[in-house]
Amino acid sequence: MMKRFLRKGLAASAIIAIAVMSAGCSHKTEDANKNEEKPVSQTLTEEAAQQQIVSYLQKTADETGVGFSLTPDQGNNGSPFGTALRAPCSDGDKEHGPHQVQMRYWVVGIPAGQLTRYRTVLQDTWTSWGWKLDPEATPKLTGVGTPDHYSFILQDAGKGDGWLSVTAASPCFPFEGLGSTTPQPSEIHRRTS
Repeated sequence: MMKRFLRKGLAASAIIAIAVMSAGCSHKTEDANKNEEKPVSQTLTEEAAQQQIVSYLQKTADETGVGFSLTPDQGNNGSPFGTALRAPCSDGDKEHGPHQVQMRYWVVGIPAGQLTRYRTVLQDTWTSWGWKLDPEATPKLTGVGTPDHYSFILQDAGKGDGWLSVTAASPCFPFEGLGSTTPQPSEIHRRTS
C-alpha cells in the first residue's frame, strides 16, 4: 500500500513539475486575479509535437548511450508507462481548448550503480544544447526547457538502479491540432553507425 502511495506521489510530483515548466498553458495570477494567457503554437499539431519529443529523446540516446522504454529495466518493479497523453492546457475549456502532448519513459541501459552519474550526464547534455535548467531542480527532480518550449523532467524515485524516468511535454497547440496516426515508440535506443 505504501509503495503504491509513494509511486502516486512521485507521479504527481512529475506532473506538477510539468505543469509548472510547460509553456503555452494559461494560469490565474493571484495579484491580477485574472487569467494570463501564454502563447499557443498555432502551427503545432499533436502529431508534430509527438515527433519532436521522440526526436529529442533519440538525439539524447545517440549522444549519451542510454535508452528510453515504456517498460522498466530488470530490478525495477515499477509499472510500465502508458502511451502518450493528451492533456488540456488550462482549467477553462478542457475539451475544446488548447492541448499538449505528454510522454513518459523509463531511462534504461544505465550500468549498475551509475544512476546518479547518468542523471548528471543527461542533465549536462541537455544544458549543453542550450536547454534551460529549472532553478528549483533537486537531486531527485530536474527539469529542463528547450528553446522551442518543450519540457523534460528527470525523476529519480530514490530506489536505486532502474528507477530513473523522464517525462516530456510539448508546448500547447490548438484543439484543431489534435490527432496523431504515428504510434509512440515503445523503446528509443542509440542508433548504430
